[in-house]
Amino acid sequence: MTTNGERTLWLTLRGAAPTLPLAWLAWCALVLAVAWTLAGTLGPAGAMIAVLAAGWVVARRAPSPREAFRFYHLDDDELVAMGPGRQVRRLPWSAVTTLTQERRALRIEGEGVSIRLPLHRLVEADAWGAVLARVVPALADEMWALLEEGEQVELTPSLEPATRLLAWWAYAPALLACLAGTGLTGLRVGFALAAAERCIALVRSHGRTVALHRAGAALRVRLWRFLVAWTRVEVVRVPSGLLLATHGRRCGVVASELPNFWAAAGVIAMKAHLGPRTDALVHFRVRMAEDGPAVVGEVESG
Repeated sequence: MTTNGERTLWLTLRGAAPTLPLAWLAWCALVLAVAWTLAGTLGPAGAMIAVLAAGWVVARRAPSPREAFRFYHLDDDELVAMGPGRQVRRLPWSAVTTLTQERRALRIEGEGVSIRLPLHRLVEADAWGAVLARVVPALADEMWALLEEGEQVELTPSLEPATRLLAWWAYAPALLACLAGTGLTGLRVGFALAAAERCIALVRSHGRTVALHRAGAALRVRLWRFLVAWTRVEVVRVPSGLLLATHGRRCGVVASELPNFWAAAGVIAMKAHLGPRTDALVHFRVRMAEDGPAVVGEVESG
């Protein structure tokens, strides 16, 4: 049984559990308590590496402590982010330019506003499909039009973990470790390690960029970048995104965490079906099925 995902949307979500700030304070207190012992056992450099590594792991799994003070309201017209304090940000669905399915959040951007909805809460409330239905069709229509005009559309993933999360869970505790035991040596090691990790994350992010052209999709496989022509591409849905193959040979995966992946998924499927050069006017819609959402392209007749 499928639907187009268009249903009344009226929902308020909390950004994170109210105990999250306490967990962050407990993590900082733990670093302060053990920093001197770690510095004596592992040395200042080793202690700093341990703190940053643990913080990096936590940052991949936990949101910002500020999310505990935020609420998100979704209705048929707009998304409203409230908090911390009296801060209010509004984003109409019609103004959304980027939708990204991150590891723990659904990031929605437009008009200079970036809002991260807690993904698991959105799914639990059965509102994920309703959000996609209000945003993705317009994004897919625009992406299709750009490709038909000969433009290139690049999909580049964001840094993982996000720098703002590392600031909370890794960098701030690392500074406390410097004060409590690792000293200037730990500070120098921490700065160098943090800079190197961000550089590596940036290189990995650009390496996973997928570029859509009128003729095909360009993606990197190991050290090489290939252009998979629409006339030869086979598209298979996999848990991590879309698998592109040609003549039964795997070419690469368009990952689901790419910006506007859901719009690109529908466009790629239609390009693989219609080929690179068409004068067809195509419009997209979201259809919800038992195995999740699907972006369907429809050719306008006449």
